[in-house]
Amino acid sequence: MRIFLYELKKIWNWKVLLVIAAFAALMWFALLSGTLDTFYSLQKHGMYGSYQSEMFRLYGDTLEPEELADFDIPGRLAEINAEVIAKGLIKNEPAFAKYGITYMYEHENNRSDEEFWNGMYPGEDMYEEIMEDFRIMNRVLSGGSLSGQTLEEWYASPEIRWSSLRALEQRYANQEYLETFYVTQEHRPVVSRAAAILVSQNNNSLICGYLLDIFSLSAAVTGVFTVAAVIVLIVPPLVNDKARKINMLQYSSAAGRKILRLQFIAALVSGFALSLIFVVLFLLPLLNAGGDYRNTSIFYGHVPFIWMYDITFGQYTLLLMGMIIASCVGAAGFAFILARFSGNIVSVMIKAVPAGAALCVLTAYAVNLALADMNFFFNAVFGGRAHMPEVIVCGVIGLAGVAAAAVVVKREKRVNLI
Repeated sequence: MRIFLYELKKIWNWKVLLVIAAFAALMWFALLSGTLDTFYSLQKHGMYGSYQSEMFRLYGDTLEPEELADFDIPGRLAEINAEVIAKGLIKNEPAFAKYGITYMYEHENNRSDEEFWNGMYPGEDMYEEIMEDFRIMNRVLSGGSLSGQTLEEWYASPEIRWSSLRALEQRYANQEYLETFYVTQEHRPVVSRAAAILVSQNNNSLICGYLLDIFSLSAAVTGVFTVAAVIVLIVPPLVNDKARKINMLQYSSAAGRKILRLQFIAALVSGFALSLIFVVLFLLPLLNAGGDYRNTSIFYGHVPFIWMYDITFGQYTLLLMGMIIASCVGAAGFAFILARFSGNIVSVMIKAVPAGAALCVLTAYAVNLALADMNFFFNAVFGGRAHMPEVIVCGVIGLAGVAAAAVVVKREKRVNLI
């Protein structure tokens, strides 16, 4: 035990730890701290404005058909239309009269009418004239340019409230888009099965639509940094032993050869401990920011993403943390191997930089949008035909790193020195 603690202390060099801590602080303030403000803002200023958050406060984690009826999206749209008419926003603007628009529904229909735009192409005089008219209409209904308003004022304008309610209606009141995009036209079997279940459940999770992709991206950034930090922590002390020929002294006795196994265990423990520290420091504040949704299912669909598994946001957080830790333990194993087969710090860096970059890329692609249909491994590599391949990738990295390092330890116990 004393030798093991010594090896552990050797790896946890305070100078290296200070450098890692400095970069960790820089990463937090440069990349992750803003995520907290972004998430708080998007609950009020996202695709659904503040309406989805209002639904969550009123009805809890899921939205049932009677609760959707109670929220009365058509009635709220009618109120916005009446407000626009009462203020004369459409009546007093000639651009609306030019196209016979007298209320909000006609304005919406003109913008989405394929026949209206048929035969017109960007760059043509008629197309550019119509686009300029529609820009004028949008400015009138949204209260002017965003540069002249606060974000709160812009989201409180008739145009943005109308668009937010329409987006909310598409997600909860109309499941046709799920049928169209993810069931009838979908060629990825895992996705089509998940979408069919969502349609049967009315896609009823009230999870914030922006929470998951923002959180998974932040977790991917955390994973990249942590994998790199593990390699930087473990490689220098082990390669220094090799450079000073300490391994020669170790191999001169049976007891000395056992030290290699203790170094191997110390490396794995260090990789696990450092990764656990960073995922807790970086991801728990983000979990706390979305704490109201901790027990809300992430199983929902809305173009361009569909999240395919019925687990809570709290469980999703633990899953991503586990994926990162698995990758870091594997990275610790590979770092141990690189140190054993390098004679000095220059030699090991030539190997560690590309190997570390590869592990960082694999971890980032696995963690970002994990459990969504647009995850790189799920979509591009496995074509939507395998369940949770991104989770398996991180598990394989962990197991491969540990197994490969264990083989090296076993081999080195019998190696003959020249």
